Amino acid sequence: MKLSLSFLLLFIAVPSMAAEWQVDRLRGEVTQMLDGSWQPVRRGDMIDDDRLLRTASNGRAGLSRGAETIELEGDTQIRIVDAGPDMMTTVLQDFGTVSIEAERRNVQHFSVQTPFLAAVVKGTRFTVRSNGSGASVDVDRGEVQVQDTINDLVVNVRPGQEATVTNGAPLLVEGPGAVAVYSFDGVPVANGTATETARASNAGGNGTGNAFGLTDSTGKGKSSSARDNGNGVAASSNASSNGTSNSASSNAGGNGNSASSNAGGNGNGNGASRMADDTETGESNAGGNGKGNAFGLNKD
Repeated sequence: MKLSLSFLLLFIAVPSMAAEWQVDRLRGEVTQMLDGSWQPVRRGDMIDDDRLLRTASNGRAGLSRGAETIELEGDTQIRIVDAGPDMMTTVLQDFGTVSIEAERRNVQHFSVQTPFLAAVVKGTRFTVRSNGSGASVDVDRGEVQVQDTINDLVVNVRPGQEATVTNGAPLLVEGPGAVAVYSFDGVPVANGTATETARASNAGGNGTGNAFGLTDSTGKGKSSSARDNGNGVAASSNASSNGTSNSASSNAGGNGNSASSNAGGNGNGNGASRMADDTETGESNAGGNGKGNAFGLNKD
């Protein structure tokens, strides 16, 4: 899977043509940076593009522009950068908690950027929390693409899931449902790590596959697997469907045991297990639908 990622800084440099955001909900201390100093924000104020907006610990603020809203909880600082009404709106979040209601469109048009991650959407409701040690994204509705900008990872986060990036750990997604994390180059990555997942070769079910394994007399050694729902242990090579193989075996389906080679279950195949002196010691079985070939070498 090759992902095409468009990065947001390209849009930030475009002159603003969008309508301003209006403050329509206000509580506690909320200030904005005007002429080099922090000035109070009042209900009804229009917030200019790229202006710093901050809430104190007792402060809350709600901004709106049409059907879209930005809500700030206490101890939060942001800037809003618009790249035109039909392009990208970006909230640059220094710290705190921000909730977004973004109008649904056919293209990604709204994002929140923190020092750790970026959340990009076509239309949804989500919340971003950020502090000095990390950031997280919770999704209430829709789907959010979360980009780990430190480790170059990306994932789509769905309702009920939370994505987190910290100083000490890469992108981690928790919550119900499937999770598929990729590098920016489109390579699958294990969730919560920066490690690429093994690229498995499957020759199970009703397919065709080959597996090659090398073991020593103890049954320990290198293994090579090409299986579908098969379980293989040390020193085995498998091309199986719902099959289990044990040490010093080479399998292409079904159930294989020590020093044997099987192409059973749902596979037609050839299997041979051979000692180091070229003496054949194993069995070869075939049956079912499909083909699988397995070769094993045992050394005394």
